Amino acid sequence: MPQSPTREVQKKLETLRNRFRDKTIREIEGLVASIFNASRNSETIGELVAAYQLLHRLAGSAGTLGFTLLGEQARKLEIAIKPLADQVADGADSESIRLELKQLLSAGYEDDIAGLGNLLVTAEPVSTEWHQPRLAETDNQPVLLILEPDQELAELVSEGLALYGHRLRSLSNGHEWPEGMDDVDLVMVRDTLLQDEGVQWLSRLHDLPVICFSQAPDFATRYRLACLGIDACCDDPQDIPALADRIEQLLAEGLATLTGRVMILDDDRELLEHYRLVLTSGGLQVRALGDPSNLLSELSEFRPDILLMDVQMGLYDGPALARMVRFQAEWLSLPIIFFSSEEDRNRQLDALARGGDDFVTKPVSDEFLLRTVRMRCYRARQLDKLVSLDSLTGLLKHALAKTELGREYARSARSGHNSVVAMLDLDHFKKVNDAYGHGAGDMVIKALANLLRHRLRNTDIIGRYGGEEFMVVLPECSLEKAVEVLEALSQDFARLAFNVGTEEFSVSLSAGVATLNAYGSAEQAIEAADRALYQRKRAGRNGVSVDSRSLL
Repeated sequence: MPQSPTREVQKKLETLRNRFRDKTIREIEGLVASIFNASRNSETIGELVAAYQLLHRLAGSAGTLGFTLLGEQARKLEIAIKPLADQVADGADSESIRLELKQLLSAGYEDDIAGLGNLLVTAEPVSTEWHQPRLAETDNQPVLLILEPDQELAELVSEGLALYGHRLRSLSNGHEWPEGMDDVDLVMVRDTLLQDEGVQWLSRLHDLPVICFSQAPDFATRYRLACLGIDACCDDPQDIPALADRIEQLLAEGLATLTGRVMILDDDRELLEHYRLVLTSGGLQVRALGDPSNLLSELSEFRPDILLMDVQMGLYDGPALARMVRFQAEWLSLPIIFFSSEEDRNRQLDALARGGDDFVTKPVSDEFLLRTVRMRCYRARQLDKLVSLDSLTGLLKHALAKTELGREYARSARSGHNSVVAMLDLDHFKKVNDAYGHGAGDMVIKALANLLRHRLRNTDIIGRYGGEEFMVVLPECSLEKAVEVLEALSQDFARLAFNVGTEEFSVSLSAGVATLNAYGSAEQAIEAADRALYQRKRAGRNGVSVDSRSLL
């Protein structure tokens, strides 16, 4: 019988802990011998520096790997020996340092040093409470649950949101949470069903994004809903585009907090592997480096959201490495987080002043590590979106969309697969702005952006080309399939109803399509899709046209 993912992670952590114990036993034997030798012979006083460095490393790593008492004792000894190690590094008189060391040992530290190895006999049990394995995604369509007593309204909302590719489930009351609802991604609930705070299913909402349907605008009601963990409040669920936009935001936020790309730089092999295992098991993509000399090349290849690094790695100084990374303009905004057992706030601030963004003190629990990294990755991507994504739609900006198109053009040319580019434009959009205002126009643009995100594949490239015009790239897609998808999308978008006050209106779109392979460059393919778009406009709008050369 195959092991559960959690049990498999636990076994790997136990193996890693045993490896750390075996290595550290040998290291501590050498450390004890070095310190006692230095106390007896001034010629070996230089060994204090290596002893201090090992104690510093154990103070940070032992607790994370389950040997808390060893980490605490190593920290105590590190603080005591540091002044002597600094004197050695500064070239002070060896004999005077030896005498100070001898006095230190006689003051009670001799037994502490000799007993370090005994603290490796037992370790805390490996805990994997932080590990919540994510099931493999078999369907990209989110599942939404509507708890709405008004059955007619529930059906109207379900039909409208289905156009965006969501799968809907509906309940008329919230007295019981039915079986088979474990795949729900978001809940929409009427506020009257939340009046009884003793209902058993209320706790189920804490792990899901929740939108509450409520027409009560008063402060007390809204505050109570916030205390219940509600994420958003909607007073008009019949405004489907606005509701879909809020759903999109909440689902994107939830997914973003679970993912990310992390690079870790640390010369402690067991600790580095421990971090990698915990973060990878938590759903993050991780690149672990033990050799700082490979840092720049690995950054360019992996392109992480954040960089974690130790402050001191043998001959390499973490803050100096951070400053070196900042030499390249593309990494000026990369969040760099120092992990170290250094507890002196002034030294921490000094490290941050030399290129870091945050400082986390070792040892670090697995749960704290995972939560910290997830949060940091999420914040990093939010800031990146301000630069690379259109603020209104969340789609790629014009320049980046063209860059991605160029990459797909080169990829399709190398592999020979078919790919398609399409230009989309909202019909009579100026009339929408003139009749209902620019706020209504923005609502229409956002609605189309959301529809494109939900109806197209994760691998498809979607960008706002300018104003009400969009560009879509469909990699590894036949011309026939692209036309079929875009025709269906065009028809469903025209069915959406937009509300401004008491007035309701709809908008259609036109699309022009071209195959990348039929043209000599990505730019020529865009021009061909643009020609097809204007053919569609002249032919009556509201549909899809294909450039003639793509049909050959």
